[in-house]
Amino acid sequence: MIKISLSFAQPVCVFLSLSPDDSSLLDVRFYIGTLAPLICGHGMFAAVKALCTNALPSLGQWGPEVKLRMKSGTIISAYSVAEGESEEEKYEIALPATLVVTLSDVETDRIASVVSEAAGRDVQVEYAAEGEGKMGLYLMIVVGPDENIGDMKLDIDVLRKTSYNVNIITHITPDADQVFVSRMFAPAYDLPEDHVCGSAHTLLVPYWATRLGKNNQEEMHVRQVSPRGGELWVTWDQDKGVVRLKGYAKTFGKGEFTI
Repeated sequence: MIKISLSFAQPVCVFLSLSPDDSSLLDVRFYIGTLAPLICGHGMFAAVKALCTNALPSLGQWGPEVKLRMKSGTIISAYSVAEGESEEEKYEIALPATLVVTLSDVETDRIASVVSEAAGRDVQVEYAAEGEGKMGLYLMIVVGPDENIGDMKLDIDVLRKTSYNVNIITHITPDADQVFVSRMFAPAYDLPEDHVCGSAHTLLVPYWATRLGKNNQEEMHVRQVSPRGGELWVTWDQDKGVVRLKGYAKTFGKGEFTI
């Protein structure tokens, strides 16, 4: 699978197979080059679109709901969602929510220095935190609303100095339609930038929902402002402990290959 992933050189390669012990599940693996993340949001969006539109007949016929089992054993539910009069379906996945742990003032100052060095200028860092538990190698950096992270040019190698595998930069927006924006960099994984990162939003959504006083399951429209970019409609379901991500997926090619 690693060789196939390297040959395709795409943002992510998703491998699906019918579960040998449960016909209601599909086993899924993700590869980004040689990296095998446990969860990949945009990979799941692509997979659920292919399955719900019957683009993978060898895996059978699937309705509007698909259950994907990760390597860790975690089962993720994914859906096709028809909304209003729109001809284009959205797709929704539910990922385990991650709360964050606030870094000390000293550590926040250190992180701010690294980000400023990477940007080649002083960056206003308001807050820094890391994910709880298994997400402890995820760093979330909140910068001031006057920062334009979409235009920010960063030296990715400098970001290695944060000592975190995943570096998420975010800020609130003045746009009433979009609540917050973000970018995600993972130089430790030889991934300069993820176009739209699902796992990053498992931290971002609970943080912003709490900070902004959003109600349980209140939807927010957000955007990841990488060079390619992507928009999501997100909610934090506090009762079930999941973050729901909803967005579009587009088919750009079909084909077969022989191993």
